[in-house]
Amino acid sequence: MAEEDGIQIAVKEKQPELVEHFAQVIASRKLAHAYLFAGESGIGKDELATWIAMRLFCLNVQNNMPCGKCQECRRISTNQHPDVVVVKPDGQSIKVDQVRFLKSEFTKSAVEGNQKIFIISDADKMTAGAANSLLKFIEEPSPNVTAFLLTTNKNLMLPTIISRTEVVELKPLIPAQFKAQLQKEEITPSLIAMAMNLTNSVVEVKNWLADDWLSQVQSAVSRWFLLAFQKDMRSFVEVQAKIMGLAKTKENQQLILDIVMLYCREALILKVNPNNLRLSFPNQDEQIKQGLTNKSESRLMAATEQALQAKNLMNRNVSFQNVLEALTIRLCRIY
Repeated sequence: MAEEDGIQIAVKEKQPELVEHFAQVIASRKLAHAYLFAGESGIGKDELATWIAMRLFCLNVQNNMPCGKCQECRRISTNQHPDVVVVKPDGQSIKVDQVRFLKSEFTKSAVEGNQKIFIISDADKMTAGAANSLLKFIEEPSPNVTAFLLTTNKNLMLPTIISRTEVVELKPLIPAQFKAQLQKEEITPSLIAMAMNLTNSVVEVKNWLADDWLSQVQSAVSRWFLLAFQKDMRSFVEVQAKIMGLAKTKENQQLILDIVMLYCREALILKVNPNNLRLSFPNQDEQIKQGLTNKSESRLMAATEQALQAKNLMNRNVSFQNVLEALTIRLCRIY
C-alpha cells in the first residue's frame, strides 16, 4: 500500500462513521465554516481533518472518497499544500510567531483555487490573544474557508469559540483497535494489558514509556503489592526504596495510585470472576490467585475502597509518600 494511503487507512479504522458522514456532507456541499473536533489523543482527529482536506482537493475522487494518490492528496498528506494551513504547538503552546502567521493567513485568499482549509492541532493551547483572533475569523467567516480546531480537552476552549463552531465528539477507540495501535508500537504484552485499563490514548502511553518509566513503575508497584497482599510489612520499606524515586511529579503520583487501584481491583476480580478478559496483570495473576484462598470477598472489597480513598487524599494535597505509606499499613491489616 502506498505511503500516501496511510491517512485514509488510519481514519477509516478509527472513525469509519465520521468518514462516511463527512463524505456525504461534502458531496451535498453542506460543510460548515468551522468545526471543533474533540476527543482523546490518538483517536484520529488529525487524520480526519486531513482526510476532509484531501476529499475537498482530490483530483480523482472515487466513490465519494479521495484517491490518496494524486498530486493534491500527496501534498496535503505531507503538509505541503499552500491552501491547507496546518498549525501545531511549538513545544507546550502555540507561540506568538505562529499566531502572527495564522492571523496573516486568515486575511489571504487561496493560492491555487477558491478553497482554503485551516487545521489547528491542540487548539486549547492557544494564548487568549490567539483564541480571540480565531474567534474574529469564526464570527466573520470568509467564503470557501473552513477551519478545523482539534482538542483533547474541550473545556479549555473559549465558550464563545465552542458556541460558534460545530462540535464533533470523536468516539474513543474500541479495545481491539486500541490494542492493535499499542502492538504497532511494539509495547510488551504485560504493559499493554495494564495500559488498556488506564487510558485510551496511544500518545499518553508512549509518554509514559519514555526512559522506561512505565516498565519500572509496573515492576516496583508489583513487588510492593504482592508483599502487602501477603501481609508482609517489607512492603512499607518498598515505598521509600523503590516507588518514591519514580513519583517525581503530581502526574506520576496520580498514575501510580491508579496502578495501585488496578492491583487491588485485580485481586477482587480474580476472586469474583477469574475468567474476566480485561485483566491488567497477566504476569502476576497466578501469584495473586495463590493468595486468594484465605481472603474473603468483603476484605478484597475493603482493600479496593482503601485504594480509592488514597486517591481522594491525594486530591486534598496530602503528600504522596504519606498517602502510600498509610495505605500500605491498611492493606497489610486488611489482607
